[in-house]
Amino acid sequence: MVFESLISMWETVQSGHAGPELLLDPQLKLWALIPISIVMILVDIAKQCVMVLVSPSTTSVPLVRLTEIMHITKANAIMGNGSNLSSESFKVRQEYLANVLSEGKYLAVKPNEGENKIENPFTSAGLSESMTTMAMGNLVNYIPQTVIMWWVNYFFAGFVLMKLPFPLTIRFKQMLQSSVQTNDLDVRWVSSMSWYIISMGGLTPVYNVLFGGDDLSKVDVSPLQAQLSQPQVGMPSPADQMKALANDITVFQHISVLDEVEERVLKLYS
Repeated sequence: MVFESLISMWETVQSGHAGPELLLDPQLKLWALIPISIVMILVDIAKQCVMVLVSPSTTSVPLVRLTEIMHITKANAIMGNGSNLSSESFKVRQEYLANVLSEGKYLAVKPNEGENKIENPFTSAGLSESMTTMAMGNLVNYIPQTVIMWWVNYFFAGFVLMKLPFPLTIRFKQMLQSSVQTNDLDVRWVSSMSWYIISMGGLTPVYNVLFGGDDLSKVDVSPLQAQLSQPQVGMPSPADQMKALANDITVFQHISVLDEVEERVLKLYS
């Protein structure tokens, strides 16, 4: 009896706070809910096409610059993972890299050709292109969202489209019932404007299926190519990096995990 009384009290409280039940016209889904979703998908497809058109073209990296970066990377990799090489293999690579790095054989620009000249980053063509692409991306995202929000608010203002099948707290009322001026309506009812706002994030899996990716609004500005094409301001020049690496790799103490591995295996399993 006590349990049944508690259940009845809970149902009474729920019914008192649930608000009035609404009988929705089935045509609302056909003329409001579905059109808003379809328009949002079509607009995002158009945004994706525009972003592809305005994205910067892939620029090639000079072979001499790529060779320079690869030798610097190789020297760091040898010192970081040299323990996986035998002593003989490491010694060969150590002598080769120490010679070519100290001589600056694979420098893309020799020091006497203006390598150490500090360039103004604000006059860089890559920076200007990146800023233009960022501005175009912001416009492509901002303008369609503004137009769709005006369209939904103008043609579907005050429409209640659906009721969520799960309970929510009162804090969701302002988010779900935007443009619906009611105080006693159940929080689970969703207005047209709120459906648009929810769909902005809820349709992301649909966009991933259509476009085959997670980031639809990001444009690849090839940061690696920008780094290869021009030295970073405030960073050591490639010539200084090569000299430092040549000194480091010369004095590097190599300890190989392969030294006397045969004796250690025989001792372990004998």
